[in-house]
Amino acid sequence: MATFTEHYDLIKPGTDDYYDVADFNENMDAIDTQLYQAEQDMAGVSEKIGNPGDEGEDTLFGLLHPSHQPEEKADIYRYSTTEIKKNISNWFPKSTSSRFYGKLTTFRAEKNGTIYLKFKVTDSGSFAFDIYDNVPYQLSNAPEKTNMGESISCLPPEEKACLHYKYSSDGEGRTCEWVISVTAGTDYTFLYIGYTASSAQLEEFLIGYTDTKEA
Repeated sequence: MATFTEHYDLIKPGTDDYYDVADFNENMDAIDTQLYQAEQDMAGVSEKIGNPGDEGEDTLFGLLHPSHQPEEKADIYRYSTTEIKKNISNWFPKSTSSRFYGKLTTFRAEKNGTIYLKFKVTDSGSFAFDIYDNVPYQLSNAPEKTNMGESISCLPPEEKACLHYKYSSDGEGRTCEWVISVTAGTDYTFLYIGYTASSAQLEEFLIGYTDTKEA
């Protein structure tokens, strides 16, 4: 007695059945239909994905194009894979004091261009991430990952910073990204500041640089 396959109901003659050409043809027609439908479905998926460089809104690659992103996200999309100049990870700048000025690095822009920044921390207290293009000698010449202690003499006010990001944290992780323009021949100093820090861990600090976009 004939049985049928689980998914497409193809006929499976029993061992005592006579061979029937009609059964064979019916199976072939069912297989042909399913293969053709699968081929059409795959073609449709490929069309929806599109190709790198698409700018229209009818494909996935097109929707991801910078022209369809908010301005700040478009810049990050464009520059996050630039040449990596600095990558610092797993630094604990906090000492016994709850207040610290942690120097991450000083970066000199070789040409007018753009830098992409990634700042990832897990901390608790009141903090800031600052970028200055003019800092005291003792700070600009300090080694990377230096805890400058509780104060830095003559540090320019916050409004003089190229970027001043102040925040409070209850111990949760935080990841921030920025894209800023830089000027040729200028030294930029990056600070991780704890105002009232009960704990502080810099998980990752990354600088990517490109000179393909004029500042």
